[in-house]
Amino acid sequence: MLYKLFQAARTEAEFNKLLDLTFTEHERDMMLERWKIFEACDRGLTQRDVAKEVPCSIVTSTRGAKVFRQNKAIIQTFLERIREV
Repeated sequence: MLYKLFQAARTEAEFNKLLDLTFTEHERDMMLERWKIFEACDRGLTQRDVAKEVPCSIVTSTRGAKVFRQNKAIIQTFLERIREV
């Protein structure tokens, strides 16, 4: 259902409205933070440097880096796609 729901957004404005309706501001900020961490990890930054750049706590950067390492190929696929846009 969620896949179809998000596909139903026809514009970026509609998609952002859908996100606003579905997630709290804090939840949206956390998702964006996680992808910033992934992007920084993909560039080879250390967890300490990620925490400074994003900015976030070292604990948050460590958790994000762990997810990045465990799912590197698929995360890189999505990062490549958003870099093309």
